[in-house]
Amino acid sequence: MAAVLDDFPVFTPVSDDEVALALRAVLVHAPEQWPAGPLCRSERVPHPCRLARWGRGTLRAARVTDARADELVAAGDPGAWPWA
Repeated sequence: MAAVLDDFPVFTPVSDDEVALALRAVLVHAPEQWPAGPLCRSERVPHPCRLARWGRGTLRAARVTDARADELVAAGDPGAWPWA
């Protein structure tokens, strides 16, 4: 059961396709405030969920800063390119 709950691996080097998927994961699995605390918008589990953690980890491996990732999440554009 522990293997099911482990984080998804982040492989390096990171391909352009993985960067695009990671950005989409971070956007789709963003936090929403609930009375019980922040929950994943998509899965309704405590944030950050596995896909949000994988997305952030993959973006970090591609050298996208957390600040830039936060800007992209705030813009809400899943088609945006992190370096644009």
